[in-house]
Amino acid sequence: MTIAEDILDLLKRKRRLKLAAIDIAEMLYWEDKTYQQRVKSDCSILYEQGKLTRDGSGSVADPYTYGIAPAR
Repeated sequence: MTIAEDILDLLKRKRRLKLAAIDIAEMLYWEDKTYQQRVKSDCSILYEQGKLTRDGSGSVADPYTYGIAPAR
């Protein structure tokens, strides 16, 4: 599975949650910090493709949170 597929799979299972990219990375890859930037990047790409929703301003105090986009 690709990282993007892992992200989508996790968020489909956690439908009611909105998660920050760093939380997604920790859930998927535990303490392996090397994946954090790739998860952030893939979350942005999935958002641009319309597969994820995004809330928040993207700041440290209000990070983006992601969830599964409603089916079209």
